[in-house]
Amino acid sequence: MKDIHGGDIWKASAESGSEAGSLLDFSASINPLGLSPRARSAVKEAIGLVGAYPEPASSALKSALASFHSVAPLSLAAGNGSTEFIYLLPQVFKPRSALIVEPAFSEYRKALEVFGCPVDSFVLRAEEGFSFDLKRFEKKARNGYGLVYIGNPSNPTGAVVEKEAVIEAAGVLERYGSTLVVDEAFADFSERCSVKREAVKRKNIVVLRSMTKFFSMAGLRLGFIVSNRGVVKRFSKRLPPWSVNTVASFAAEAALGDAPYIERTQRWLASEKEFLFNELKGLKRFTVYPSEANYLMVRIKGAGLNASEVRGALLKRGILVRDLSSFRGLGPEYLRFAVKKREENAALIDGLKRVFRRSGP
Repeated sequence: MKDIHGGDIWKASAESGSEAGSLLDFSASINPLGLSPRARSAVKEAIGLVGAYPEPASSALKSALASFHSVAPLSLAAGNGSTEFIYLLPQVFKPRSALIVEPAFSEYRKALEVFGCPVDSFVLRAEEGFSFDLKRFEKKARNGYGLVYIGNPSNPTGAVVEKEAVIEAAGVLERYGSTLVVDEAFADFSERCSVKREAVKRKNIVVLRSMTKFFSMAGLRLGFIVSNRGVVKRFSKRLPPWSVNTVASFAAEAALGDAPYIERTQRWLASEKEFLFNELKGLKRFTVYPSEANYLMVRIKGAGLNASEVRGALLKRGILVRDLSSFRGLGPEYLRFAVKKREENAALIDGLKRVFRRSGP
């Protein structure tokens, strides 16, 4: 089976015969520092309230999110992870066709196809470092797609589109009646290119955000959108009651106010991403791509092992990595590694050295 999503330690443990908790998981790019201390305390407090319904409109949570991101509360809606909004997008906009800037997160296409929407691809080129070519994009945009999706930073490449280019792309799309969906699930690691504040003012930008990656809340499921008030109102009408559970809401509000945790995360990423990048580059078996997220994509150079084989060999050593061969625009030579703590990053490098040593020159 193709590796559709990272983080499936349950399947990987069955595949390898290892305990799920013993695997070093580099396939899911989540802050290894875990929940913030304040969020942990808030979770304990929230446990005492799970016998009651959550706040129906998540008003306290939305106020905290709005304050943190410097937007108005009415310009955002919160839900059960950003994936909930990915599946709501086709229902809200009812697009006749859609375009995905790829390689990209697989759930965009799945959600559109469930709705019966034809999907086209704008594939970024490996020889251009997977950079976004605005002129080439404009030619494609003339087809007049209802929805256009772009990840920023890109999942899985880690590349970013500069803010000015995103805004210009939105302007191009507006001429053709298209709405731009900007997935900023990893933007907490690189806010400089976020268009969340511009989305509030424009008619055709919807920004997806997540508490999963930076704030390490994958299991609590919390995401939100930022857009103009008219669009947000349309989403709010389709959200089910109690979409955000009490524990997730309490944890998120606390995490957003935990400045020491946020600063510690930023220091960790700056140090460990540089370490991992240099170590991977030093192996000379990879092309390592620059990234503004908390993961690094690599391309295996030369003949020998492919991504699936490297993944399998590492899994035997208790290390789970992401095989990217299922992504459009990539292929069997691409892998992705989450950035983790130093000891774990060093273990990955050691595992890779052993794998390639056994495969020969």
